[in-house]
Amino acid sequence: MKEFTRYLLAGTIFWVVVDWTTAFNPDFERWLSYMPEIWLFYVGYPLIFAFLIYRRKWSDWRVFLAMLVGAFIVEVVFTGNRLLYTFPIMLIGIPAAISIYSLLTFAPKWIVENRIRQNKRKMILMIIVWILVSISTFANSLG
Repeated sequence: MKEFTRYLLAGTIFWVVVDWTTAFNPDFERWLSYMPEIWLFYVGYPLIFAFLIYRRKWSDWRVFLAMLVGAFIVEVVFTGNRLLYTFPIMLIGIPAAISIYSLLTFAPKWIVENRIRQNKRKMILMIIVWILVSISTFANSLG
């Protein structure tokens, strides 16, 4: 399988798992209410980044800048995530969002390119942030 296709597959899986745990967990009915449109994010985002990484051969720095733009569009424009523009919670929300979007963008790349070991510390940090946000989402939705 080509790198482009593997990135697309891995990226889509990451999107489904990370989005479910950070935005919808445990409200399965709410998650289903966004179907099938939410699949535009789940497939579209990895498709754009697969194109930038493997067709356009963008550097990690350019991919990171594109990721920031993508995160802004998704979180502020489409979903209106108030945690990213309400002071003082934005001081936590913005770094957490950058970490989670970095996980969504770079983890599939590192998996495809077999570079997890070289990026182990970054992965661990991003996974810790993802777990903390997931726990917070779960706790908030329970009450």
